[in-house]
Amino acid sequence: MSRETFTFTRREGLGRLGRLETRHGPVSTPALLPVLDPSDLVLTPREIRREFGEPLVMTNAYLLRKRFGRGRIREMLDYDGPVATDSGGYQILRYGEIEADPDEMVRYQEEIGSDLAVILDVPTGIGASRRRAEETVRVTVERARRAVELRSDPEILWCAPVQGGRYLDLVEECARAVGSLEYQVHAIGSPVELLEGYEYSSLVDLVMTAKRHLPPDRPVHLFGAGHPSVLPLLVLMGCDTFDSASYILYARDGRYLTRERTLRLEELSSFPCECPVCSSLTPQELRERPEPERVRELARHNLHVLFGEVRRIRQALASGRLWEYVEMRCRSHPRLLEGFRRFLEYVEFVERFDPITKPSAFLHLGPESLRRPEVLRYDRKMEEYEPPPLPELLLLPCFERKELKRGEGTHLVRIVPPLGVVPEELEELYPMGQVVAPRILEREVKERLSLSLSRYLQRHGGKYRRIVFLREKGWEFLEEACLASGLRVEVMDLSSFMKYSKARDKREGKNNG
Repeated sequence: MSRETFTFTRREGLGRLGRLETRHGPVSTPALLPVLDPSDLVLTPREIRREFGEPLVMTNAYLLRKRFGRGRIREMLDYDGPVATDSGGYQILRYGEIEADPDEMVRYQEEIGSDLAVILDVPTGIGASRRRAEETVRVTVERARRAVELRSDPEILWCAPVQGGRYLDLVEECARAVGSLEYQVHAIGSPVELLEGYEYSSLVDLVMTAKRHLPPDRPVHLFGAGHPSVLPLLVLMGCDTFDSASYILYARDGRYLTRERTLRLEELSSFPCECPVCSSLTPQELRERPEPERVRELARHNLHVLFGEVRRIRQALASGRLWEYVEMRCRSHPRLLEGFRRFLEYVEFVERFDPITKPSAFLHLGPESLRRPEVLRYDRKMEEYEPPPLPELLLLPCFERKELKRGEGTHLVRIVPPLGVVPEELEELYPMGQVVAPRILEREVKERLSLSLSRYLQRHGGKYRRIVFLREKGWEFLEEACLASGLRVEVMDLSSFMKYSKARDKREGKNNG
């Protein structure tokens, strides 16, 4: 396919604010694809697009073929917008095997006119043995190669999933193999059981292993990501689209989505939401509605929560705040926080794609902030840094920029939480002069500041004839680092330093006169 199908305007971490071109219109990413069962449409695609403004929906080509046979998908769904189709992989995972030929599923999706189509892969699942996992990867790659030869419609965006499950070496092997083929989209298979079991650390390993070995310019889809709490982390890891039937499955079971957790409708005394459903009904009124109407209204609410989270993620990407948004959202559940911390172990890879500058200040929200790409870049910069040849070093601990009158021969180095020493000539580099941190320093930050100061004095302290540390209340731990350096460091309060500077200026003025 010659046309450019995926472009993006902003990125943060591995997340991208993008646009996916389909033959029935563009799709903004990150994007959630509501999964529809055409034989039981509680909400039609037209209604979803009208109420939520999101055009792309997903259905199952295997079920379409089984229940409806031949035809065009837009006639089956009564919808003229973009439609993605899965091909029966989930049914294979659930039932073991299905009555479908992989070649026929390629031809069928072309025949019905899918906008985005998925080959009939073989999901690995989470409990698969090593031998079974190897077989699923082998067959999936084989089918992906075969599908390239079979395809005839250049307007379809074809998706090749990555399988391998818990066996990360097989995930890498599969990602490399399908990534070398002519596909416009890739999907990460077998995440549903990890999501349902709150195994977010293992999910991170699965997604990041695939992302590291897929072509970076292709969008990545994650199957079955149905809860809003996990969506921000998925986007930060580079998942551009995700599908879910959770909105309707939860509604049928009387479950009510919130951004952090899932509640039972029967337990609610008031709705913690401002969507049109919750603004017009009380929980008791909704419970008293006939079942079809109750399910429909619950499904509408659940979709409002999901799409609302997607819009917040897009805005966070647009304003350079996605990383901080993920830090906040992952504190909604201990397992999510565990998953986020696992993701931080991949920061060396992520840093290659994270923007060097951002439109907003660096907000330190906790110990996890110390492992962001910006901090990694700061550490590298300070490893290479050489100070100017000035005789006097002035060390100033502070939370924001403070201007001090000083002599021309004085080199000002601020000590700024959570980064560490920030020479004044580097303050224009992001984020050294744009950091906001709590004024009560946590243990990890104190340790980092002490280590940063110690390293600076060890490397460069001997280059100065005089070193002055300005004493500030609450920063006594840095005085200890100065003493431990073995250098002669004068510790002064601000008033003493100003008297010293005034006397020096007077003395230098007389000498000049």
